[in-house]
Amino acid sequence: MNAERPTLDLISHSPQQTRNVGLHLGQVLRPGDVVLLFGEVGSGKTALTQGIAQGLQVSTYVQSPTFTLVVEHEGVDGDGNPVTLYHLDLYRIEDAGEIDTFGHEEYLDDPSGIVVIEWPERLGVLVPQEHLLMAIDYLADTKRKLRFFSRGDRYEERIQAFRKEVFGG
Repeated sequence: MNAERPTLDLISHSPQQTRNVGLHLGQVLRPGDVVLLFGEVGSGKTALTQGIAQGLQVSTYVQSPTFTLVVEHEGVDGDGNPVTLYHLDLYRIEDAGEIDTFGHEEYLDDPSGIVVIEWPERLGVLVPQEHLLMAIDYLADTKRKLRFFSRGDRYEERIQAFRKEVFGG
């Protein structure tokens, strides 16, 4: 991610705008997709995930699963198909050995699920090769820079669909 150029950059001026970005992203995500969220504590990863859940018509409240590691939410994708949103928060994971104890592959391998992972760097070499990576950077008190990086053709397609959803055309 260091010198790599993002596929898309956006600026959010509030947590609500960050949720709105997530809402539009959620509307274009499909079963089998994996979204990795990088950012400091309090940067907006959970707000973005709340928006993704809203875009997937999830009716349950979404909060960071810091202590449970994963929470499952039932929703509907943009094509009207039932989908499970797996929200993983790996903040408390200290080494890759702990990853194996909670069965992360069960979620990553579910073709009918969408996986959103906060603190994915804790996965180390277990990060899926193809994914949508989003980096959230502090710019000011409530202002954030959201950078999208596609890892694989399907995620380039998701970013293009997101652009169309947000900007038209």
